[in-house]
Amino acid sequence: MARVYVLYTGGTIGCVTNPDGALAPVPGAEFERLVLSVPGLSGHGVQGYDGLSWTMGWFDRTLDSSNMTPADWLVISRRLLSVYDEYDGFVVLHGTDSMAYSASALSFLLPGLSKPVVFGGSQVPLSFTLSDAPANLVGAIVAAGTLPVPEVCVYFDTRLLRGNRSSKVDANRFAGFDSPNFPPLATVGSVVARNELYWLPMPDKSVSLAEPDNRAKRLAALDAQEAALADFSVIMLWIYPGIRASTVSAMLTRTSPAAKGAVLLAFGEGNGPTDGDFLDALSAAVKAGVVVMDNTQVQRGAVLPGAYATGLGAIGAVGAYDMTPEASYAKLVCLLAAGLDAVAAKAAMPVPQVGELTVIEG
Repeated sequence: MARVYVLYTGGTIGCVTNPDGALAPVPGAEFERLVLSVPGLSGHGVQGYDGLSWTMGWFDRTLDSSNMTPADWLVISRRLLSVYDEYDGFVVLHGTDSMAYSASALSFLLPGLSKPVVFGGSQVPLSFTLSDAPANLVGAIVAAGTLPVPEVCVYFDTRLLRGNRSSKVDANRFAGFDSPNFPPLATVGSVVARNELYWLPMPDKSVSLAEPDNRAKRLAALDAQEAALADFSVIMLWIYPGIRASTVSAMLTRTSPAAKGAVLLAFGEGNGPTDGDFLDALSAAVKAGVVVMDNTQVQRGAVLPGAYATGLGAIGAVGAYDMTPEASYAKLVCLLAAGLDAVAAKAAMPVPQVGELTVIEG
């Protein structure tokens, strides 16, 4: 017997057309009724998978994922921890726009997972006849209930991706997500699992969330992080030709609450302008205690610190290697919310915690 808890947060999968002709997510009870009408999911089971059952919970106020914030990451984490003992796997139904951020964040917020947490959603609402939602929903439930993958994942268009390696790559096609720098953990149809890629096949008992004491400690840590989130911000700054030092200074020093971290989306392998004023603006922020991550706009490949004279390592930026921008942002937010100071956070960012990066020598 395998029991799966499905948490519906909103997003396209639960949308219907409102009187103005725009899409908006329906409340949880209405969405559950819609899911129960899907062939193969009636009766809270999955046709063809005897013994696999699912239960649905939902946000009181469903969200378009464009409105998700780091505080909502904590809400999702708490909900899963509150029912952790009762289920064998978990599905989080989420809007696609910020799904990669949330999936990345939960991988850092829930270390020691002993069960799968699978994010899923769709490009077209479940209420539409021609939709990818039924296949994505069934696939996510089956993955959560049958695959022994103890980490946070994204399931989309037949592929199970590591959550903190995933990115949304297409706004319209059903193949909306990819994992540019890491292979899929599994493909679903005739299920082919890559067990050797799972991050923690046997979680250490000292951190495993299978232990009630560890879940209690994690809940207390989430409460502390929620309080800390109000005191700082992390920004993302796209580097473009002709970017001005005054823009950088405004973004890094004039935010409220104050910026403690920044993810730079630089050129190529982490390159940026060598203009003195631009570099001085970044250097001043680093000296003021802002943790600056040097990431790239390029979808595949890695930031190699020091590879070019135009690299940003000289001003104290930390190379992101092959972390996605979403994972870089989520990891930095989670580290700073956990109370790490700039020195400790800077040291922790390029060190793999839950399979989010591959350190490349070069």
